[in-house]
Formats: sequence, C-alpha cells, structure tokens
Amino acid sequence: MTNTVTAPASAATGVQASAAWSKFPFLSFCWISLTLVAAAEALLLYLVYPRLETISLNLLYTVFAAAGAFFAVLGGGLTLITVTSLTGADLLYPHGKRSVTVKLLFPIAVFLAKLVRFDRAKLMASFVKVNNSLTIAQSKRIKGNRILVLLPHCLQVDVCNRKITNDINNCVRCEKCPVGSFVQIGEKHDLKIEVVNGGTLARKRVAMWRPQGIIAVACERDLTLGIQDVHPVPVYGVINDRHHGPCVNTCVDMDNVDTAIRFFKKM
Repeated sequence: MTNTVTAPASAATGVQASAAWSKFPFLSFCWISLTLVAAAEALLLYLVYPRLETISLNLLYTVFAAAGAFFAVLGGGLTLITVTSLTGADLLYPHGKRSVTVKLLFPIAVFLAKLVRFDRAKLMASFVKVNNSLTIAQSKRIKGNRILVLLPHCLQVDVCNRKITNDINNCVRCEKCPVGSFVQIGEKHDLKIEVVNGGTLARKRVAMWRPQGIIAVACERDLTLGIQDVHPVPVYGVINDRHHGPCVNTCVDMDNVDTAIRFFKKM
C-alpha cells in the first residue's frame, strides 16, 4: 500500500485564500470600472432623454435597449470571468471569441489604478493570475498536441553571443542561464520553444505555429499585452524573476514552468 501525505485542511484553505487574494486587485478594479461605465451611461441617457422623447418614442426605446444590452454584455462577461476564476468552473462564453469585457474594462482599470497610485505591476500580475485560472478552467476544451513556449531574450546571459532568437538549439547548454534547461524540456515533452525579443516577433511566432496552447515567460507588462494579443489562444503565463533589473539576466522558477507543462500535457 502506498502512503499518501495530505496537507492539513487549514493549510489547504490558506493556499486557496492566498490564490483568491492574488486575483483580487484585477477583479476589483474591473468591477469598479464597470460601475463607472454604468454611471456614465445613466448620466448620458438622462441628458438625452428629453430630446429623444420629443424626436421619437421608438428611437428613445431603441437607445435605451442598446444601452441596456451593452451593460448586460459587460456585466455578464465580468460575472462569468469572476465566477470562473474563483471557482474553477468553466462558465466562459462564448468559446473561442475575443473578450469584449476585458478589452473595454481593463484600460479603465489601469487608469483607475494609476489615479490611486496602485502598483501597476501588481495589477498586471493579478491579471496574469486571473488569466491562468481561466485557462485552467478550460482544461477539457484544450488539446495538448501543439504547445508553444515563448521565452524572453533577457533569459539569455548577457555575455553569451549565441544567436538563439533564430533557433534555440544554437544554445550550447553551458548552464549559465535557464535557456539550456528549456532546450532539454522541449526535447523531453515535444514542445516548440521560441525565444523572442519583443511582442512583434512573438505574434509572428504564434501566427506561424498556430499553437493550441501557449506557455509564456515574461514580465508582467509583456505577459498582459501578449495574453490579450493572442486571445482566444489559451495562455499560461509565468512571470520571470528580475534580480538584476528589467530586461537583463532574468531567470524563472522552473517549478512554475513544469506546472504549466503538466497542465497542457495532461500529466
């Protein structure tokens, strides 16, 4: 008989609470943004109501119906995102379509965070956490046959002169940076590994390989922009570590990468 060690219930609850709290900044600012959109919409309708009433009642009803439908789409979408993120139930709809909710509310959320001087990196890290939870919730709809791993060029040690953006196999695996480990991982799990030096090249690689899932390693900002660019392709984001500052000699927690691989490969 195999003995299994189970974490105490209190510890498991603490982990779940911590995971939920990490999603709180993004979700909170989005709900505040939705409230402001609703207030602006109500004010606009209040101002145009007398004029529309004198012009045509049919036009008045049409405008109010359109405004209601717009708010319902945003509110319904944010509700599904919130519930899916916090519970893990796959409630996202429609499948395979761009998220109008995130596209419209996220810029407002970023602006509000800036107004109250909330750390933008923390907001974007929270967005990545929410995105990962949404990706995990869609597990049954994701096939793991074509997985693309996107790595930032700053993972390569700055004294190395090997050109790995054209082909990661040019890495000599000297173990001075994490790139060699990714070459081995790619060979072991049959993954396509690409090193990119910017969003433009990343988008080209995605368009070229048409992956069914993406594991992306980058800073909070690049992950946030990249996840939105490639949507609806499911992305599992891994935030890199920048002990030497941004964009130079960065590293990554390989345990997080392994978690992402196991998820997509159904291991």
